[in-house]
Amino acid sequence: MAYELYIHLPDEAAPAVISQSVVEAFASAGLPGTEQPDKYGHWLVLEGVESALDLTIKDGLVVGAGFRFCTEDDASVIEKVTGVFKSLGFLVSDDEGDL
Repeated sequence: MAYELYIHLPDEAAPAVISQSVVEAFASAGLPGTEQPDKYGHWLVLEGVESALDLTIKDGLVVGAGFRFCTEDDASVIEKVTGVFKSLGFLVSDDEGDL
């Protein structure tokens, strides 16, 4: 069974950040990666992490994301993903509510 995070901007939020800012924030948190857009979405592929991070892009800006945690990864990845997005002004929740 996988654990999922739902990442979105607050209703009153200003425009979102460019995807490069998200990539840089993850690198600063010790999770370097690259954005890899394809026909299914804009994936942020984190080095050494199997879990999937799908960025929601609108007009070239990140307005949300979905993170599906795979049990093969260390649970600290969840905390890092949550921390990075919260530091960028996003709200993060799971099936039980806000984190």
